[in-house]
Amino acid sequence: MDVPLVLMTRFFLLVSERKFAEAERVLERIRVRMNQNRRREFNQGYLDALNGIILSYRSGGSYEFFRNLDLSDVSALKKHYEDFKRNAGSRFQADYDRGYFSALSDFLRVIIKNVERTEGENIRSENSS
Repeated sequence: MDVPLVLMTRFFLLVSERKFAEAERVLERIRVRMNQNRRREFNQGYLDALNGIILSYRSGGSYEFFRNLDLSDVSALKKHYEDFKRNAGSRFQADYDRGYFSALSDFLRVIIKNVERTEGENIRSENSS
């Protein structure tokens, strides 16, 4: 995948902050970059997962995976991250599926880092008070 990490991180943070219009503009930039790559099946799975993440957050349905995920429960997030990461690396998965699971694991990795950083900032600000 030839997409800069900063672009992916920006997309994931925008979605988690429910800034969908801006997230879709970033997604279009990601799509253009990925279409220049030869890994068509992997990229299609990755892009479909990104679209699914936006739709899930936007729809607000009570049965959606991400809608029901507690973004403050780092241990649960890490468990799901490991599951997605394992599927993304499995040689028994098709390229499309590896791309799909890679996007989900990347999303959770960014969310986990963001939550841990925020918690660290909160602890530092409490200690300095």
